[in-house]
Amino acid sequence: MKYVAYVLWLIGYTERTIAIALSLRTKQVAGIIGRSEYNGRSQMSDQERREKLKELEGIRLDQGEPIDDGMLDRVPFTILPLSETGKPGPLRRRM
Repeated sequence: MKYVAYVLWLIGYTERTIAIALSLRTKQVAGIIGRSEYNGRSQMSDQERREKLKELEGIRLDQGEPIDDGMLDRVPFTILPLSETGKPGPLRRRM
């Protein structure tokens, strides 16, 4: 569950959106993100976020099986640039 929260956070989704997707409370997601190495997303450049997301994508498979139980199968591992405005679209359709 932490892995999925980290990936979605680095992509650019809000804590609230991640909470809905994972059936958690927003404060729970905030705690997961706050205790992680990814908590300073707004201070990261788009390139730093891409690199960290690529690292997470690289560890996704464990002996051929996704560690997220397939939750991220339809979620592209591409960031939403900080300069981009607007909403990223419904996450529910992707998970």
